[in-house]
Amino acid sequence: MPSQQIPLIMEIIDNIVSPDDRKRKYTDRQILKVLIVLQIFNISYRSARIFLTNHEEYIRMAGITEIPSFQTLSRRARMIDLHAINNEITYLYSVESIAAIDSFIIHTCKHSTAMRRKVWGNYKDPVSGWSKTTKGWSYGRKCHMSIDIDSLIIMEWLITKGNMHDSHVSHDMVDSVRDFSYILADSAYDASDIYDYIFENTHALPVIDTNKRRGIVDNRLPVNRKIGIDLRKEYASMYPLRWEIERTFSILEEIMKAEYIWYTVNRDYDTAIGLKAIAYNLMVISNRVLGEKPRRIMKIVNC
Repeated sequence: MPSQQIPLIMEIIDNIVSPDDRKRKYTDRQILKVLIVLQIFNISYRSARIFLTNHEEYIRMAGITEIPSFQTLSRRARMIDLHAINNEITYLYSVESIAAIDSFIIHTCKHSTAMRRKVWGNYKDPVSGWSKTTKGWSYGRKCHMSIDIDSLIIMEWLITKGNMHDSHVSHDMVDSVRDFSYILADSAYDASDIYDYIFENTHALPVIDTNKRRGIVDNRLPVNRKIGIDLRKEYASMYPLRWEIERTFSILEEIMKAEYIWYTVNRDYDTAIGLKAIAYNLMVISNRVLGEKPRRIMKIVNC
C-alpha cells in the first residue's frame, strides 16, 4: 500500500506544473510524477517498467495507461526545466527567514578508478576533479546548494567541477536566497568580496564562520569583512542552525543515493541532482502537511 504522502505529492505536482499546450503522449505532469516516484524508491529508468508493473497504483496516480520507455524517461527528464519547477515549490512553501549555503561532492566513478586514471591523467569526465573534504581527497563533481532552514526546503543547486572552490560560485548561491533575513555559511565563504556582494545586493545579514588562516588583525581588515566577523560574534547562537544543511546533505547522500552517481545520461548531473532535490522537497512538504516529522522520509521510501 502506498503511504499517505504519495497521493499528496501527486497533488502538489498538479498544482505546480502547468498543463501542456502541446499534444503529446505523456504530459510534463505525468512524466514528472513518474520520475519523482522512481527517485523516492531509488529505481533506475531501466527498471521503471518492472517496478511500475508491480505497483499499478502509481501508474493510476500518474494518470497514464502505458508505462514510458527508458528512452522516453531519459529524454523527457532532460527537457523539463527542473529549476523552474523547484522555484514554484519554494515560492509556495519557503519561509524565507534563515538560509544556509554549502556544497558536497558527487563521486562520478569509483575511487580506485579515479586513482588509476590519475596516474595517466586519462579521465573520462573532464568536468570532474579532485577536492579535499573532511573525508579526505575525493574525485567527482561538486554540488553547491542553498536551503531554507525553517522549512528545510532546498532552494537551489548548482553543479560544478569537483575542485571548484565554494567562493567562486558564492554570488549565485547568495542570489538564490537574496530575500532571506540571514545567510549562514562556513569559513569557505569568509571573504571580503562575498561580504561586499551580500551587503550590496541583498537585505540579508551574513553569519559566516571566521577563517582565522586569512588573518583577523583589526586594523588590517577590510571594512565589510570586519563587519561580517562582528556579526558572526553577535549571532553566535544562530550559527549552529547551519548544521541543518549538513543534515540535508546526509539524507541526499545516504538515502537518496546522491553521493555516488557513476552513470547518468550525457553526464547530466544537473538533472540527476535536480530530480533528487525536488523529490526531497516534496517529501518534506507532504510530511509537514500530514503532521509528520519533516525529514522522516524513510517511512515513505520503505512503504
